[in-house]
Amino acid sequence: MRNKRRSFDAGKHRKNKGKMLIALAILINIYMMASFFLGEMGFLNANQLKRANREIRSEVVLLDQENERLFTRINALRNDPVTIEGLARERLGLVKEGELVYEFIEELNEIH
Repeated sequence: MRNKRRSFDAGKHRKNKGKMLIALAILINIYMMASFFLGEMGFLNANQLKRANREIRSEVVLLDQENERLFTRINALRNDPVTIEGLARERLGLVKEGELVYEFIEELNEIH
């Protein structure tokens, strides 16, 4: 009778071992799924990184356009006589020889 009990316990032990292996496999699967979605290199973080990358690329395009505009302006200020003359007239008040300058002075009407 002892042998039967031992074989019965061995069968029960195998069933418990099988259940534990299934439970362990389920836990590992849950961990891997959580890592896939929530981990440092997970799906959600990858989407955030892609969005940030798109925003930065858009900003780079805008900055490249601004740089091109500024380089064009610098080139004009260094080499274009019309641009240089316009800036000298505007900022320094320079005039060509023989030109007349009219200054308009606004008077403030004070009420006494």
